[in-house]
Amino acid sequence: MTEANEKLRVVLIDDEEKGRTILKKIIEEYIENVEVVATASDVLDGVKIIHKYEPDVVFLDIEMPGYSGFKLVEYFDEMYIKDGEKSEQNFEIVFTTAYEKYAVKAYKASAIGYLLKPIDIDELIEIFKKIKKQREIKYKNSIDPKYFSENPQRIVFPTQSGLIYLNADEICSLESSSRYTNVFLLNGEELLSTLSLKDCFDKLANSTFIRIHRSFIINLSYIQNYSRGRDSFVIMDNEKKVDVGLFYKDDLNNAISAFLK
Repeated sequence: MTEANEKLRVVLIDDEEKGRTILKKIIEEYIENVEVVATASDVLDGVKIIHKYEPDVVFLDIEMPGYSGFKLVEYFDEMYIKDGEKSEQNFEIVFTTAYEKYAVKAYKASAIGYLLKPIDIDELIEIFKKIKKQREIKYKNSIDPKYFSENPQRIVFPTQSGLIYLNADEICSLESSSRYTNVFLLNGEELLSTLSLKDCFDKLANSTFIRIHRSFIINLSYIQNYSRGRDSFVIMDNEKKVDVGLFYKDDLNNAISAFLK
């Protein structure tokens, strides 16, 4: 992972040569400590240069001949599944497009930024501030886990806008969202953390949390109802329905038995 004082490595993927040239020039002129290491004109070449250069940030056009930018995201989401679990992807995605209609889909793809063409320099600067902040947080946590919390019941979740501090008993369930995690609170609120689901589970170890699906973690304290049928699921106290994976049923049954003793 890039350290805080190292240059961010950037890749640009856009089918318009003019668009790539302008964005590269703007980045090099207005953003410090950043290097554009490669560019590509389509998704297939984009995949190749990402594998080759291992960038920290990928600026990705959406509408391109052959495959859309979302196809590249899908490819890397599938590639980073190991042993049935998603591991952390080490680059951030910033979508660039002339169309506002893709904003919601870009958010669901866990992009850290969404820029409309022509590129607004101030918006670009803000995105890089956010990216650098996130990289600093992840780096500090990688070398010193205590950076987040000395108390295992007091959890700090990094988000795209900063840090959110939560007590473990405020959390009802967690759901994998591409490379990030949706955290559902007992009061009905929801936040998107830039931690992977595995990282969240590690932080919640030795507590009342259990993984009941490849994509879900729940707090045993807040199970309202447990349906043990063929398609098992639980209803949580925040009224959220969470499916129980076939290979997690025994773990859940054993955990509930132990919890009730």
